[in-house]
Amino acid sequence: MAHEILSVKMYELDKKLEQTHSRIQLAESMDTERLHQQIQNLRQECQESRITLENRLRHSKTDCVMKLAGVYDQVEAAVGKVLEAENINLKNKEPIFGNVLPGTEKKILTAEYALDFAMQAVNRALLVSLEAIEAQRLEEKKEAEE
Repeated sequence: MAHEILSVKMYELDKKLEQTHSRIQLAESMDTERLHQQIQNLRQECQESRITLENRLRHSKTDCVMKLAGVYDQVEAAVGKVLEAENINLKNKEPIFGNVLPGTEKKILTAEYALDFAMQAVNRALLVSLEAIEAQRLEEKKEAEE
């Protein structure tokens, strides 16, 4: 059963990664107004996705998932505060002073690290998935021996 559930989740992740890659490529060729609209649409999608996940978490059968959701909420709130505090108006031409980066470059670097964090989350999800498959196999083996 774990394999089927994980296969579905991997398919969803593959589709989301394809969509993310495509949206980044398309965004580079969009005019400013269309790009702004895409950003607003994505913010709405993120909010809807978050609500859906929260609803699913309420029905979770494990306390661990609820605890992780709480930690995720704390991390997301902290990230939001940092990004808000560092918000830079990209319409202003900002000179580079010492090691201070202009707003555009800061946002690009922030995006780069956000993708690094996403890859780390994928690695963690892979580890948990493999451990779940292993646990299922050990349980099946134990049941077969009884």
